[in-house]
Formats: sequence, structure tokens, C-alpha cells
Amino acid sequence: MREKEGVRIGERAKKKKKKKKKEAENPKMVKVSTFFAMTLGAFVFWQSMDKIHVWIALHQDEKQERMEREAEIKRFVAHLLVVWKEKSS
Repeated sequence: MREKEGVRIGERAKKKKKKKKKEAENPKMVKVSTFFAMTLGAFVFWQSMDKIHVWIALHQDEKQERMEREAEIKRFVAHLLVVWKEKSS
């Protein structure tokens, strides 16, 4: 009796393992999930690159504006020195 039950239980376990193995090896599902993962990864990468590009552009603009202000201040100081020298001579 026990041997028959053992065989039956063993056979059931083998069938369940085969069924799980078939489900796990479904190539279409693997392809779909891989495609989804790669698409999601590409989207995240694209968005992060876009944000980095915007950040770099803003900092370049700020640097350019700061350099223009500094150049304007230097020109104004040079002009004031020329005016001061003319008045003092």
C-alpha cells in the first residue's frame, strides 16, 4: 500500500515539476518581458540624459552671464579710472 502511495506521490511531484518547468521556459514570455525591460530601461536612460542636458545648459548659461557681468564691471572700472585720471591732471 505504502509503495503505491509513494509512487503516486512521486509521480504527482514529477508532473508538477515538469509543469512548472514548462511555464518557466516559455520563450514568448521571456521575449516579451525582455522587450518590456529594455524599453523601460531605454525610457529611463533617455529621461535622465534629458535632465542632465538641461542642467548642463543652464549652468553654461549662468556661467556666460556671470562672465559678461564681470567684463562689463571691468570696462566700467577702466572707464572710471580714465575719467579720474583726466580730472586729476
